[in-house]
Amino acid sequence: MIPQGSYIEVSDGFKFHYYDEGNGDVVLLLHGSGTGASGHTNFKNNFIALREAGFRVILPDLPGYGFSSKPENEIYSLDYFNKKLIELLDALNIQEFSLLGNSLGGALSIGLALKHSSRVQKLILMAPGGVENREVYNEMPGIKKLLSDFLGGNIDQEKIEGLLALFPYDNSIVSKEMIDERMEILPLMNSQVMATMDIPNMESELPLITQPVLAFWGMNDQFIPVSGAMKIGDGCPNAQIMLFSQCGHWVMIEQAEAFNNTCINFLNS
Repeated sequence: MIPQGSYIEVSDGFKFHYYDEGNGDVVLLLHGSGTGASGHTNFKNNFIALREAGFRVILPDLPGYGFSSKPENEIYSLDYFNKKLIELLDALNIQEFSLLGNSLGGALSIGLALKHSSRVQKLILMAPGGVENREVYNEMPGIKKLLSDFLGGNIDQEKIEGLLALFPYDNSIVSKEMIDERMEILPLMNSQVMATMDIPNMESELPLITQPVLAFWGMNDQFIPVSGAMKIGDGCPNAQIMLFSQCGHWVMIEQAEAFNNTCINFLNS
């Protein structure tokens, strides 16, 4: 069972489900997309490591995911996601924060850093979206399966297991616990978020991100092409990149110790 966090209402009756633990500088963790995705299923162990390292960690379920609200009349655009996230931070009286985002959450992090540069202190990106045209992402094996399964309807445990097997390089790390957590979230989801998701290509704006950037990528990522790592490195004026061989889309799980330690050192530097 996924542990219940807190709930807070922002505008338009929208309710965020989130975890808020620890003290110190604030780190906002933004999870990726996919069937049964949530803050906890993505980042539960990294969240603990950051909290124990002395940070205040905010881990929300994004709009349309987990136990947060899932409006069926919204276009799930970059601006919509980030408008809601800023409303969450304002409701929690948080002005300055660092970001840690993977995949969809990485794209949202880039967008937040561009639009709210005075509030974002540091940026950690784990195979972020938002740096290629949509056609490039749609050709990736993982994205193809994600879209065909989710938009095709009738998702069951067998499809969840097949999708999860594409995330890591070594799919033996996909445990019964992971599958059970995704199956717990699955009935809460609707197709609106995947059907209307609209994330622009922000590659040309990367030079405007002046905050320190740390990016991670697995060389065997089947969802977000590793060519994005060079785009982050070339575009952002203050970036460092870590690449992992024999690693897929889940660096934070597949290389958890190295990921956690590097993030903590980067945030403390």
